[in-house]
Amino acid sequence: MDDQPEVITALRALRDRLEQLLSTHQRRLPPERQLASELGIGRNTVRRALAILERDGLIVRHVGRGTFITSGGGLALPQLHALTLQGALAIDASQGLSPRELLEVRYALEPAIAELAASCARPADILEMQECLRQREAASHLDAYERWDYALHMCIAKTTRNAMLIELLELVNRLRRTANWRQFRRASIQPGERRPSNEQHLAIVEAIARAEPAAAFTAMRQHLRAVSGHFTHHTDSSSPNSRTDDDT
Repeated sequence: MDDQPEVITALRALRDRLEQLLSTHQRRLPPERQLASELGIGRNTVRRALAILERDGLIVRHVGRGTFITSGGGLALPQLHALTLQGALAIDASQGLSPRELLEVRYALEPAIAELAASCARPADILEMQECLRQREAASHLDAYERWDYALHMCIAKTTRNAMLIELLELVNRLRRTANWRQFRRASIQPGERRPSNEQHLAIVEAIARAEPAAAFTAMRQHLRAVSGHFTHHTDSSSPNSRTDDDT
């Protein structure tokens, strides 16, 4: 579809709106015309995105009554979101997690998330992952590259429809925005590093799209193993004790 990116943008915006409504204990969505105006998206695009959300069981539309979030349409409970946010603030207020510790958490958590996502991914989830892949590959600046990388990993987590896993990964992503991690990540946007990373992320999404949990688990673990290898190289080369030919 020529307008597929617009539909995916609308889906992302509408899912954010679902979370906002649920955080204030509301389940009724505004009318299509109001949503289109508030989100700055064409009404036909909003209608198509709503149809996808309804097909996926996140909303239900009643003629004459309006559109409502279903019991399975919510993501994180507000209390859970607050708990993980406080955890992130507490960590940031202290010394923070080192990139190595953060990688260990990701290595333990994200392969299982990818495995579960492959068991319950819906067509709209795959479309959103593919759009995140395209935007990530096209990004020319670190901020944009990281934003779409975070969006892709969060999309995989949200595909599980498991509030705890979603909030745990959101906490991880908040910690990935710290200065220590960003300094390490800066090298990852270089052309020589991006191609294998893009291939790794593509393998993850393709395994999820094929509904192959074991392959998704393995692909995510291989990606994180590669990231860990880059970190080891980065710390070794930046260590004050590291020596170059010029030092001899």
